[in-house]
Order: sequence, then structure tokens, then C-alpha cells
Amino acid sequence: MFAQSKPPSIAIAKRRLFQLNSILRMSTDVRFHVDNKARVISLNRSAKLNALSTDMCHQIVPRLLEYSKSDSNNLIVLRSDEPRAFCSGGDVVQCAKDNLAGQIARSVEFFTAEYNLNYLLATFNKPIVSLVNGIVMGGGVGLSVHGPFRVVCETTRFAMPETNIGFFPDVGTSFWLSRLDGNLGYYLALTGDELHGFDSLIAGFGTHYVPSHRFDALLQRLANIEQFKEDKSPKEFYSMVDQAIEDFVEPIPQDYKFKFSPEELNTIEAAFDPKANPSVESVISALEADGSDFALKIVETLQSKSPISLKVAYELLQRSAKSKIYEAISNELVLANNMMTGVEPNDFNERILKNLINRKSTNPEDKIIKPAFKTLQDIPDEVVDNLLKGSAASTLAKPSSSLKEGEDGSSEADVLANARINQFFGVNYDQYPYNHGLPTQLEIENYVTGNDNSNRQYSVTRDEVLKYFDIKYKDKLGVSFKVQNVLDRKTKSSDYGEQYLQWI
Repeated sequence: MFAQSKPPSIAIAKRRLFQLNSILRMSTDVRFHVDNKARVISLNRSAKLNALSTDMCHQIVPRLLEYSKSDSNNLIVLRSDEPRAFCSGGDVVQCAKDNLAGQIARSVEFFTAEYNLNYLLATFNKPIVSLVNGIVMGGGVGLSVHGPFRVVCETTRFAMPETNIGFFPDVGTSFWLSRLDGNLGYYLALTGDELHGFDSLIAGFGTHYVPSHRFDALLQRLANIEQFKEDKSPKEFYSMVDQAIEDFVEPIPQDYKFKFSPEELNTIEAAFDPKANPSVESVISALEADGSDFALKIVETLQSKSPISLKVAYELLQRSAKSKIYEAISNELVLANNMMTGVEPNDFNERILKNLINRKSTNPEDKIIKPAFKTLQDIPDEVVDNLLKGSAASTLAKPSSSLKEGEDGSSEADVLANARINQFFGVNYDQYPYNHGLPTQLEIENYVTGNDNSNRQYSVTRDEVLKYFDIKYKDKLGVSFKVQNVLDRKTKSSDYGEQYLQWI
């Protein structure tokens, strides 16, 4: 006689149903396929412009771990099936809806899953090539920027617009933005300004510019790069991938001009210098003192953003500038979860509700934002500190009526146990290990000033600088433009002769 089985609990039944629904959704939002030696991950959530969901992150991470251990693949390609967007960000609208419905645990789970994916991509043991078409914002930047190869094109539209939605530049970008040339990252983080096409290459987001109609041919070339040999170092193999992409790049047009003029870049570098101006208030004061139309327009832009978001974003970037990648992403998770759980007042739910969820409402009152703090001066320092400190687990450790059982039957304890960044390969660093993009301003400065470990005791000419970087970067397209752009802005004739350069 068979023993009668015990019926499953309601929580277990709910979890099984949720998992089944998740599998059905995941089967279409992300596609995985083998292309010879490449493993291709294609984002396919067109209705949401490939906005990342928890399910998508949960699907991508185990595949990447599988690929990392396999000897049958050489590299990973991230791409989009949607011509309008590579990835428009994380699905923050869903997070706000969950928060407003009392399902805050689901938002915590999303950011935990997303940031774990970001850290895995940032420390992956094989080359990752992102083919970035269309919109790449927020979570889309986090998917691509930590990889060594970011191929941009004529439709690329980059931005980190989080301060407009009551959030902060996350997905590991606090690490990347704080290291961009001339404090440009601080500017992009606070203003949410966009970079298109070639501008995204020159600014440092893209590593290569390839017209979108060549993406398929480029993918085929990448898929057929010879199998990695033990007698080749990883650096040599990455160089092979770099050269394969270079065969498809488009030269910068003769009449191209970078989005920002030298004068505007000087304004950005001076005003958004965290050493000279350690607070958002002092940044604004510096811009007002500058007085140029460009500077005053930035002030106007900043005044339209969430005050609490500006404060935490600027402070976070300054901390991330001194942090390693693991700590930077872990700190972002603390901040995100603190905002979701309402440790201190913030504008995340309010701004997304009024700017995005209610955008089609015909009632004007549905779009009036009621900020947690009306001005920067209204925000106590301890509010910013409380949002940035602690751990995700300790933040959620106390039972809270706002943390209910999730739709999948998960308990508050389940959420707490997973609110952390996994170590994966145990890799950590304070600078990205590979640079296959254009030379950085710091690199150019070190060569001009003789601080490049060459023991050179003489000044250099412009032609010598250009020749040096052309050789070092193997005549990479865009290098001469970038070096010229930096030299025009940051050098003058030295006392040793008009042809010799002096850094200013």
C-alpha cells in the first residue's frame, strides 16, 4: 500500500508556479546560441527596449559561469535583437511598482541579481565583446562597460540618467565614471547628459567604432578566431580579438568635432573636480562663478534633478574612486537596497511614478513630483551617510512590514541571505586590467611630463607624442584624434622652444 503524500505548502506551491512562469518568460527575453568558437548572448525583450529583469539576470549568470569553464569557446559576444536599443537599463518601473505594492523584497532581489551580473562581467576570464547599438543607458551600460571590448556605432545613444529618476549611477559605473578623463564621469553622472556615436568613443565608453551594418560580419570574424593556444598569453589573445575588431572600424570623419569644445571640457574638469569641490553645492558655486552659457546651463540641468540623488551620487563616486571593483559594486548594492527599503527618505518611487508610470495620465496632478527634500541645503549629512553605510543584510535585518513574502513564496530571510555580491572568480582590482580603447588623458599626461617610467629627461614635441601613441596603439583608428584633442587643451609651448610641449 502506498503512503499518502503530504500536500505541498501554499508557499511551496506559489514558488513552483512562479518558477514555471519565470522559465516561460526567460525563454524569450534572452537568447543563447553557439557560433563556432563564440558564445552569443542576445537580448530580446523588445517591448521593454531590453530593460533587464530579475529573470534575465538569473538566466545570464549561470550561462556565463558555464562558458567560463568550457574549453570549446574563446569569447563571449553580447548583442541585441532590437535595433532601437542594446539595453535601455534595469526595469526600474517594475521595481517602483513592486515597492508601491509593498513587495520591496522583489526590488532587493532584482538589484542583487543585476549587480552580481555586473561583477561577474567585470571579472570574467575570457574576452567579452559588446555590440552596442541604439539606446544604452543605466543597466545597459553596466552590461557592457566592464568588458574589454565595447563596439559602438552610428546609432549608439549612451547616458546614465539616474538622477532624473531619484536613483544614482549604479551597475558598477561609479567605479568606471570616477576614472574617466578630466572629471567627465562626474559630469555625466550628475547631469545624465547623452553621448552619441563617435562621441561615446572619444569620451571612453566605446573602445571601437564599427558601423552597425558590419556587426554581423564582425561577429562571424570573432567566432572564427583560432582556438586559444596554451603557448599564447591571455594578453596576446586579447590583442588578436582587438585586431579582428579593428579590421571593421570606421575612420573618424575629417569634419568631426567632439560634443564638448576645449573650453567646455575645461569648465567640466574644473567644476566637477572632487578635490576642489567636494560637494554638489560647491560644484554649482564653481559653475556659477565660471559664468559661461555652458556652465549656467549645467546649473539649470542640475536644478531639475533629484536633490538627494545628486548628493548620494556625487559622494558615491568619490568613494568608488578610491575603491576596488568588488567594494564599489558592493557599496552600490548597499545604497540601492537602502533606498528600496526607505532607510532614509529618497525620491526613487516618487520620481518613477510621476515621470514614467504616470506619463500618459491626463491629470496634471499625477505628474507633480513631491521630493523628499526640496533643495540640496535641506539634506542633512547624516541622511547621505546612512544611505551609503552598512551592509545589505544589516539594513534588512530587522523585521519590517514593508518586506513581505515575495510572489515566488520567498521569505524575508531568503532575500537577506542573497543580498550580497558573490566572489565568483575571486578577482579584484583598482584599475581595469585591459585597455583596448583610446589613450586616457592621464596616460598622455604621463608621457608628456616624463612620468611614464622611461626615465626621459627631455621635453617632447607634438609630433613625437603622436608618433609614440600611434606606435603603442598600433595605428588604432581614433588615437591621433584623441591625442590631438588632449594636447590642444592641456599643453602649451615650453621654455625650451616653441615646438616643445609643457603640460598645463
